[in-house]
Amino acid sequence: MESRFYFRRSKMLLLCIGCFIFVALTPIAFLLSKKSGIVGLLFVSVWASANLLFFGSGFLWTLRALIRPKQPAIVISEHGVTDNASAFGAGFIPWDAMQSVTVGPVVTITIKDSKTSLCHLPPVKRWFQSTNVACFGGVMFSTTLLNTDTKTLESAFGAGYERWSAASSDA
Repeated sequence: MESRFYFRRSKMLLLCIGCFIFVALTPIAFLLSKKSGIVGLLFVSVWASANLLFFGSGFLWTLRALIRPKQPAIVISEHGVTDNASAFGAGFIPWDAMQSVTVGPVVTITIKDSKTSLCHLPPVKRWFQSTNVACFGGVMFSTTLLNTDTKTLESAFGAGYERWSAASSDA
């Protein structure tokens, strides 16, 4: 038995609209900028590029999640956890690769060996997840956009881990 958690569509729609507004306003802000000279132009160009990359990728990710509502954001089973809750989700993480799980507004999965646990990811996702592990101590995703509360999520993690430990001790 597995627990599946999906995105809350209303929050995803708000996030998608917000990202779209930031992307749409970036060229206008660029044109209305009062900064002059090479330093001003360089600053505005870097700022606009970063804004377009960050909010543009956020817009595309939320739009994709809204179009494909049948794909769960998080799947917790007796085999492990599948993380699709962010643009650079970690994918499947088996229970034996996890050191600990902390559930709150942000779920943090501390991994024993990130090099082997994240090797199945494409290079860009692997780089983002490895950076997350190095900077923050684990694979992380927010529960804000999920259609559940933290207590339900915490009990699903506990139940999945208990089923895995019972099955692994039987073998």
